[in-house]
Order: sequence, then C-alpha cells, then structure tokens
Amino acid sequence: HRLIDLNKKKANILIVGAGFIGVEWATEIEHFFPDISLTIIDALPRVLGPLPDGAAAYCSDYMHAVGIKEFCDTKYDAKSPEFWKKIGMPNGADLEYVCIGVKASNYFMPQETLSEKGPGGGGWILMNEYMQVKKRDGSVWGDGSIFAVGDCNYGCIGSPPNWVMPPVPKISYP
Repeated sequence: HRLIDLNKKKANILIVGAGFIGVEWATEIEHFFPDISLTIIDALPRVLGPLPDGAAAYCSDYMHAVGIKEFCDTKYDAKSPEFWKKIGMPNGADLEYVCIGVKASNYFMPQETLSEKGPGGGGWILMNEYMQVKKRDGSVWGDGSIFAVGDCNYGCIGSPPNWVMPPVPKISYP
C-alpha cells in the first residue's frame, strides 16, 4: 500500500542503479502509479550498461517519453546537498530504492563449496570445467552429479594468471 499512498501524494522516488532491475522497477512504478515522479541514476555513462547500444537507447528513449528523469555518470551520495541539486531533487526523495551491486544468495550450500572471494565479498558456488560443484580443496562435491549453472557460480575457474576460464561478469541480482 506504500506505493498507492505515494501515488496519492504525488511523491518523488529516486531509483539508484539503471541496470536491469532499476530500469524495470522504474518503468513498472511509472505504469501502475503515474502520479509518482521518478528519477533514475547510474554511475555508468548510460542505462543498461551490459546491453547492446540500440537496446539501451530504446529503453532510455522510452523512459524519457514517459517522464522518468535519467542521470547517468552520477554517483549516489545521499548525504550531499549538491547531489540532490544535480538530479533536480533539492529537497531529497520521498523514497529511495537502491538497485545496485551483486551478492551471492547461496546460503543453502555448505561453506566448503563457496568462494571466499569474488563480487559482493564471495559466497559463490565453486565449480570445475564440467560445471560440477567442487570444494575449496578442488575435489568434486557430492557424487559429481550436482552442477552450478548461471549466476550462482563463482564465474571463473583457476587463478590468475593461469585461468582455465577467466571471470565472467555478474549482471544479475538475486
């Protein structure tokens, strides 16, 4: 009911992070709660950094057409009055949604199968070149019939400079 109340109030919402989640959330709010004023920011030079240029431009054009204000190359600094002035919200936002960063949500796996390092501080499922879950000592976990596929895994095999598979960027959120 919070968004319903904010819509009635004609509130201002700031969405931090113009990746997949931030852009989707901004456009969903705009669609269902048209009286909310939306601003989206990102530290990157454009929205939807991992997408092809044409796809990112399409989404940016759509947001502009429906009145979502967009500020790229803008670092989030909620304590700075200059930040709020720069994005046209000198009095701040009624609500902020922070949609940045990645973190592992592999709490269900034994610690011995999780990385100690990596994006968000670690916790990614370790795997071998066959995508079988492995332990930190390199041995296969279980009977070898359990696989780590997608953003749950560490995203690389080996160590620098001798990568078996170099790191793959994490672009999804749990």
